Amino acid sequence: MDEYAPLGIYWQDFHAQRIFNAVEFLKLNGYLSFYGYTIWDTCKDCLLDASIWEESIYFSSHGINLIPYAILNHFGGKEYLLLLGPMLDKLIIFICATLVAELVIKSTISLTRFPSYLIGIASFSLFALAPWTFKMIIAPWAEIYFLMFLLFGMLAFSAQKTRWGFIAFFIAGLFHYQWAAVTGVFYLLLIAVQNLFSKDINNSISKYFPPHHGLQKHRLKVLLSITLPVFLLILFRLFVQQYYEPGSGSSIFERVGISGDDAHNGGLLGALQFIGGTRFTQCFQGLGIQAISADTAMLIAIYNCLFSLAGMAILSVVSVIGIYFLVQKSNLAMQVFLPLIFAMLCMITLLQQSLSVHLMGYSFIFSALFSAGIIMMMILLQNKLSSPLLGLIFSIPCISGILILCIRTSMLSGMS
Repeated sequence: MDEYAPLGIYWQDFHAQRIFNAVEFLKLNGYLSFYGYTIWDTCKDCLLDASIWEESIYFSSHGINLIPYAILNHFGGKEYLLLLGPMLDKLIIFICATLVAELVIKSTISLTRFPSYLIGIASFSLFALAPWTFKMIIAPWAEIYFLMFLLFGMLAFSAQKTRWGFIAFFIAGLFHYQWAAVTGVFYLLLIAVQNLFSKDINNSISKYFPPHHGLQKHRLKVLLSITLPVFLLILFRLFVQQYYEPGSGSSIFERVGISGDDAHNGGLLGALQFIGGTRFTQCFQGLGIQAISADTAMLIAIYNCLFSLAGMAILSVVSVIGIYFLVQKSNLAMQVFLPLIFAMLCMITLLQQSLSVHLMGYSFIFSALFSAGIIMMMILLQNKLSSPLLGLIFSIPCISGILILCIRTSMLSGMS
């Protein structure tokens, strides 16, 4: 990928500059200046004096998200940040892939005769090589930290390490309050439905909460651990905005897609275009309608590019079917993946403009669902065959082909 992918495997220049500006601004002006909020700009060699940027502070996200990079920049400066920052992000993604693999193994161990180590290798590879993951390698968002801590919390709960689970959920919420909010809404709705409609469903909703949380008080603790940082960050932002006007970032109406005539809002279909791995317009390489009159070589490239992305979109749909069967057949999978499915659905339906504009960040969560769903489809294929050996033999080329397509799609990726 480093040699052949057009975008490489390191931070893109704009992202590296944006991260450096954000953490250097905090370093120069004080980490608690503007109450921990900072700028989010790609300018090069610009002055980072607080008086210049006072009206351009980015309030959509708090500086908590930047703590790992701020530490690198504080002790090593820009050189260390640009060297170790991408390595740190790859480590976080590696941990995410490992956690996904472990949870998929635990979820499918009673459903298949595949060796658990093969399930783990396949799950890890599908997650790590997915095109949505690749976008986070070259320009990561806070989603990578949110997913890591959320999955770690789920794994801790399954091992009855409850305290570690609550801590992980809380930290996940600090790193990304939006995903934490919609995940918390999922648990809140379950509790509300139980209390509003019938006490008889008390036991039935416990299967949707993290493992070993059958009691009502335990479920409330889960809800509190994931939503408390959301309320703290929102209240803190409202407090700070009494003293500073928001400078950059989109309003909630823009993100939802109801701010008026918005050329960047593709509606529900626009929000779903991430399933192809990247935008289909990427195949036209900026030619637009002129692609019709392009030379033969260009037309062949466009033709095969569209086929690659269409294949990725079909596989994404197949993985959704697979994740449906997985949560039906495995209690642990239901507890782990159902909140992510609900959160992903909320993001797609409620933030249509944001998903249309930004495929790269929001879609990272789908890598986990994609990996688990494809594995489940392979298990279903194995169960249809008369011999476990045949199931294993036929799964090898299938998984290999999917991984190759993932790499091909990543190489076609753009930056949005």
